[in-house]
Amino acid sequence: MLSAVKTISGPAGLLEIRIKENSDQARGLVVLSHPHPLYGGTMNNKVITTLEKAFYGLGYHTVAFNFRGVGKSEGEYDNGIGEQQDLVEVLRWAKQGLNPSQVVLAGFSFGSYVTLMVLNQLSDVDGLCTVAPPVGLYDFSQIQAVEQPWVLIQGGKDEVISAQEVMDWAMSRSPRPDFFWRSKASHFFHGELVWLRKIVAANF
Repeated sequence: MLSAVKTISGPAGLLEIRIKENSDQARGLVVLSHPHPLYGGTMNNKVITTLEKAFYGLGYHTVAFNFRGVGKSEGEYDNGIGEQQDLVEVLRWAKQGLNPSQVVLAGFSFGSYVTLMVLNQLSDVDGLCTVAPPVGLYDFSQIQAVEQPWVLIQGGKDEVISAQEVMDWAMSRSPRPDFFWRSKASHFFHGELVWLRKIVAANF
């Protein structure tokens, strides 16, 4: 495994990334977006690292990164707007270097919102994985129909967002995501990370 932490040029300065390259016959590329920068969210968040390990174990190249203003990434928090530009640039950089056969975007909490919004700008994403999207905390009305295969994972005891509101929103979508519910899981999936990893392994 070739694993490296480095910085690349981003829209607001340098962006810190962690790249883990799989074999030459990799199944594709996954880019992972972390939770809210102002509440301790980084690319080292345990849900993000769990997703990273799960996708890497399936044979994907993985790229996790810190949004602007987090870790060694330059710039300042931009309410999810500039962060969309960060994700687009990381994806562009990764695709150029790895030339993947397919691209999956994965996000947790705030990172899910950024990931869903970025789909409005991209036409070359092949799959989506969102964990605990912050429905009710951000304006989800601008999110267009997701035509790609889409896995949405939600904990029933989420203490940050309304799990019921997430479910209602997901079921109102057309097409609907493949929805996975863990009744005893909190927002950060304490004690449920093995289950989370299994869901990813079974669906990608």
